[in-house]
Amino acid sequence: MQVHIETPESGSMVLARAGAVHADYMYMYPPRQTYRPLALSPAELEAKLRASFGRSDVLNLYVHVPFCRQICSFCNLYTTTGEGTDHREYTTAVLEEASRYTRFTEPKTVATLYFGGGTPSLLAPELLGAMTERLLADFSAPGTPAPSEIALEVDPATVDQARLRDLRQAGINRVNLGYQSLVPEEVTRIGRREGARRTQALEIALGTGFDNVCVDLIYGLERQTDDAWRTSVRTVAAMAPQTVCAYPLTTRPLTSYGKRGYTFVPAETLYRRYDIAHELLTAAGYRQETHVRWVRGGGGYVQKVNHWRMQNVLGLGAGARSYLWELDTRNGYSLRSRGDALHSYLRAAGTDTLPITDGYLMTDEERRRKAVVLNLLHLDRSWFTSLFGTDPVEAFPVEFACLADAGICEIGPSEIRLTAHGTRIRDLAVQMFISPEVRDRLGKFSYSE
Repeated sequence: MQVHIETPESGSMVLARAGAVHADYMYMYPPRQTYRPLALSPAELEAKLRASFGRSDVLNLYVHVPFCRQICSFCNLYTTTGEGTDHREYTTAVLEEASRYTRFTEPKTVATLYFGGGTPSLLAPELLGAMTERLLADFSAPGTPAPSEIALEVDPATVDQARLRDLRQAGINRVNLGYQSLVPEEVTRIGRREGARRTQALEIALGTGFDNVCVDLIYGLERQTDDAWRTSVRTVAAMAPQTVCAYPLTTRPLTSYGKRGYTFVPAETLYRRYDIAHELLTAAGYRQETHVRWVRGGGGYVQKVNHWRMQNVLGLGAGARSYLWELDTRNGYSLRSRGDALHSYLRAAGTDTLPITDGYLMTDEERRRKAVVLNLLHLDRSWFTSLFGTDPVEAFPVEFACLADAGICEIGPSEIRLTAHGTRIRDLAVQMFISPEVRDRLGKFSYSE
């Protein structure tokens, strides 16, 4: 359920009733629902890209691999079963797209490379290795270090010991195991395949030499109980991967959940499940990094941290999004016609143009809001001031006063931090910083894509 706070004054009342109100996880700003076709000529687009890349010697790369063996009931990401699509053809298209971007940027230090999806673990390790080698060769400056994070999202049912070993040898040093649930009945209900390979993947991955093994879980699944959620979290915590992500369910109309009427999870249920995860994971020795991520040892999610710190993230592939200083872009999206978006991307690969379909042109005002929204958990005031020439409290005095008065944040001389309660309702609190233009676009979005 997406909740929009119209003013700081009305926001304070909503925050006071936070136990009955929940908002979707906001991992980007502006949200993708604000994207519209970009009214830019090729020359104007090139200027925006050059200006973005020219701001920093660091670059993060994201490759979207949309293929899945099945579409999960809750999934609102851009995925497709991709029937009839050759993986090698797709890899070639991604590399052709990448070569076009090299025209607009000097070689950089590539900080992270992330293969997301979809299910990128369906690609053969040799294809992933070849893509990694080529992308780093295209974008890396001579003498720069290898990325600290080369990550791959993995459906546990698609890998075994040999496959995981081959992925490690292909250069992958972090795997994101998308379990979502460790309860067999829940796995079946969301349309996933259960089996020995799936249940053993975490144990095998932990013994394969990856620097970081992450497990993704979702709370709020259809017919999920508190006890079932405890089972999933306890099972994962007992095996001690470096990172555990616990995400609240986001429901959307065109998903299988939406089509059968499962479009709302009570706020009190979601907050209760968050509390369960936080209690169990901290008791197991995990440190809370964000309101959706707990880490131990060398865990974490470097590309997400870099994105939230306003670094450029260049997205490649069908459905990929780029988060750049001057603009966000997207290479197509559709839940209604999943195959069409893929085929459009592949057709564009045979031309000399970028496959961008829509996005959002950033302004100084929206960048300031983005920096606050993504970093409200612990906002470094000097960092913000160095980027924008003004202190965040001076930029948003009423909003921060409201949050502080409601016990949502603490304003210190060097940092603004959410309280424990504020962290719990972070996705609600950040909506106070949504701009009028973004709010207007969100209100006009119809989910008919």
